[in-house]
Parts: sequence; C-alpha cells; structure tokens
Amino acid sequence: MGAIRIGICSWTDKTLLKSGFYPASASNPAGRLAYYASRFDVVEIDSTYYALADSRSAFRWIGGTPVDFLFGVKSYGIFTFHRVKFGSLPQWLRSELGGGPPDALVKRGDLSHKQRVRLFEEFIQPVKILHSSGRLAYLLFQFPPNWSYSAESMSYIRRVREMSGPMPLALEVRNKSWLDSGNKDTFINLLRDQNIAYTAVDEPALSWTVPRDWPVTAEWGTVVRFHGRNHAGWQNSKATVHERFDYEYKREELAEWTGKIIAKRDAFGGSQKILVMFNNCVSDKAVRGAWLLTEMLGLGTYPGGLQREIDFPNED
Repeated sequence: MGAIRIGICSWTDKTLLKSGFYPASASNPAGRLAYYASRFDVVEIDSTYYALADSRSAFRWIGGTPVDFLFGVKSYGIFTFHRVKFGSLPQWLRSELGGGPPDALVKRGDLSHKQRVRLFEEFIQPVKILHSSGRLAYLLFQFPPNWSYSAESMSYIRRVREMSGPMPLALEVRNKSWLDSGNKDTFINLLRDQNIAYTAVDEPALSWTVPRDWPVTAEWGTVVRFHGRNHAGWQNSKATVHERFDYEYKREELAEWTGKIIAKRDAFGGSQKILVMFNNCVSDKAVRGAWLLTEMLGLGTYPGGLQREIDFPNED
C-alpha cells in the first residue's frame, strides 16, 4: 500500500508564527522547522516561488529534520508564467537586465533563452540536493488561471520535464480548459508519458476553477492540495493572498476526500506516496485542517489533543 503524508504549504507564514502553533523555544528558523518536523513528516517550501534558494539552505533543511522527513518545492514564479520582483533575481541577471527598482515586476518574456536556462539551472541546484538525499517529495509547477490548454503549453510541459531530469514532478493547472472533454485525455496522457503527477485541488467551485478530479499520472505517487473554499476571496480580484486563502475546513468537507485517499493508498504499491498538502495558510488553519484529516484517516492524534481549535503545546 502507498504511504500517506499530510502537511502544510508554508511553515514560515507570518500569520502562523503569530498563531501560537510554535512554542517560545522555537524562536528561530531552525527551531521552528525542527518543531514542525516533530508534528508532521512533509512540508512544501513556498519561499522558492518568490526567490531562488541556495545549496546551503538545502543542507540546512536536511540537517534540521529527521531522515524520513520530505520537502515539496514550489517552482520559482518566472518558470510558471508569473511575474517576479526584480529584486528577487540573482545579481548577475539584474546586471544583465540593466538594473531597476527592486519591486518592479519581471516576466519570463523579459529574459532571453540563455538567461532563462541559466536561471533554471541555478534554481534547480538545491532541489537536486534534496532529491539526491532522498528528501524531495515533489517539485511543483503551479500555473496561473490564464495559462490555458494549447499545443504550445503542452510543449512547455515537455520542456519542464527535460530541464528537471528524473526528479518527481507535480503540475497544477488552474484553468478548466485543461480538463474540457476535448483536451483532458490528451493532457492526462501527456502527464503519464512524462511521469508527472497531476495535482488534484480542493478550491472554490467557480466558473473558471478546475473540478476536484484526481487522476493518477505518475509512477512515484500523487499530490492533492487544499486551497480552502473561500468563494468571496477568490472572486475578489483585489483580495490579498491571505484574504483569498482564509478558510477553515469543516469535518464534512474533508470527509469528501477520506474515501479517495484510502482508495489511492490501497491501490498503490509500497513505494508510491500520497502527499496531502494544506495551502489555506492563514493563522493556524492549515495546521488544524491537516491534523483533523490525519485523525479522520486514523493516522494519529495531535499531541495534546485536537479540539475544534488545537490546544497547541505551550512548551518553553
């Protein structure tokens, strides 16, 4: 049977730091990661979406967690057709682009092919360290809502696999054209051919969002990410990230997934992973959702007990 791992998509979110989840003794990044890893066995690194990490960070993450702890890594935004801040680019690229204000936004098309290749090679180095150490859960490419199905987009997926090598890839689309009846089979077959996991999502059911389908497309495992069901936040184009993802899951909503998760586990072989990640990272709502689902699946109980609101250990 496959192994179920449940975690959250950011252990450093500022609102989580203020929530009371971390004890006073976890007063620095290393302490917080160690404490998180004593409660969960997987986490998604979202800071890599905003800026490149370095090899030293990868070694610190590995050294600061148990040997069986896994990391998901979110792709740098420029490789998923998002805009990134000029100040997040490495110094060599800022110089080649001629300088600019740190908050100016840069898109993929602003870079030459040569610059994009070099930037990706730098981005992937710490991910390779996690992978070679057996600590990489997946490398996630999450594309924006305006990235729709096309022959060009399909070619880009192939390019992503080529550039990433053999590591476990997961792909999340947010435009329902990918799952339209005329495109779905071709898209899913491409993912299977490239051994890329389709990332299932739980998110508000809106006219443009993708359904809660969960096809298995990778030999190494599968991923599902819980974004919350904050309809008002997702429909508000001016909402902040926290306003959009501010949602606490109810037991009956998570119950819609428990049967699916168990079925995947029972169908999988021992080496395949089921990675269940909560991305409603506002205060401790992702933590509460992750542990509520953990208990519902019979995989454990939260230290200190899980009520409607977790009584977090107040360790000194």
